[in-house]
Amino acid sequence: MNCYIKLLFFLYLNMIAASGLQSAATKMAYIDAFATARGNAFTATANNPSAVFYNGAGLTQLEGTQIHSNLFTISLDFSADTNLKKDFADDEWKNIPGLFISHDINDSPFTFGFGIYSPHASCIKWDKDASFSKKNHRIGYEMYLAYTKHHAALAWKVTEELSLSAGMSYDYTNIEIKSNLLEYDANDDTLGFSLAALWQPSIKHSFGLNYQAKTEITYAGKATIIGVGKYDSKVDLTYPESITLGYSYRPNEQWNIELNVDWSNWERINLFEYKGLPYSPGSPPPIYDLHWNSAYILALGATHYFGDGWNISAGYTYIENAVPEQTMLTITPDTDRHAFSIGVGRDYKRMYWQITCQYIYATDRKINNNEFDQVIGEYEMDSYGAAFSIGYRF
Repeated sequence: MNCYIKLLFFLYLNMIAASGLQSAATKMAYIDAFATARGNAFTATANNPSAVFYNGAGLTQLEGTQIHSNLFTISLDFSADTNLKKDFADDEWKNIPGLFISHDINDSPFTFGFGIYSPHASCIKWDKDASFSKKNHRIGYEMYLAYTKHHAALAWKVTEELSLSAGMSYDYTNIEIKSNLLEYDANDDTLGFSLAALWQPSIKHSFGLNYQAKTEITYAGKATIIGVGKYDSKVDLTYPESITLGYSYRPNEQWNIELNVDWSNWERINLFEYKGLPYSPGSPPPIYDLHWNSAYILALGATHYFGDGWNISAGYTYIENAVPEQTMLTITPDTDRHAFSIGVGRDYKRMYWQITCQYIYATDRKINNNEFDQVIGEYEMDSYGAAFSIGYRF
């Protein structure tokens, strides 16, 4: 009983921490510090409670009850060198927490997992008087997006080699957008689901498959047209489904090398329309043409295990740009990115920890053709990240 009291207390503290840190979230795809150290190549490994996100079927590898807490922090260095002048976005460090629990059900082939984490999040803030937003009031200078999943997964060990998983999630999301013409604040909640599989035909080889379903959101809130008034407004948005395939090769007990391919159907992001707002004939309607493209993420990572529970990991991730040149906005800058990471951790049998450092180099992007002339220019988008996780087995 004492263990479960500690478990609930730990959960309570982390939920408090999450509620205070969500407002500083930034767009990211990294959930766990150990996975991040491996370049996020973790789908065919998935051997800690964050498997709820990476591959729910991996939960069958875990014994007893485990709790796993993670904090990812990142600083975004964005600049926009347009024909007007060079502007810089806020580069303060943003924090994104996560919390996971797993429990294998005694005398059964089933393991239960639960996680609270943010797979979609963004926080970009240019100065209100940035040249592009001051010149064209329709161009946003600030966006905050928080998308939090409360995800439960049940894993089934079908055979010694094959495990399957299905999960359901309650998702809550809030969005805030600001321009010198309009300010918008809205939220919504929805349900999502996931499917996963882990196949380990031998000690040396492991294959993972993770599917996260699309979710449909209708943001409902208030839109303030500057100098005019406040209106009820809705925005329909579909977050994309994604499929991740992973292969892990373990030549011996000291090494685990993995390759992942992730595909996200960002074509779901099409029109962004503020419904319910008045506008005069001849003026631009409150609609933004986005038409994003589906994109791939390639991840390669390796871990070397030493004696006494120590391990060191390194990884590389290639993240493909999903935002077309013609429809890129200053609040959704995107380009091809290359992430390099390294981390160290130690396992003490019951308790374990991991610390990871990351550098993301983004290819400088030139925008020559855009709906808004004020957006045309060159964009630089490098970033630095760090992650820490700690876990305990009861």
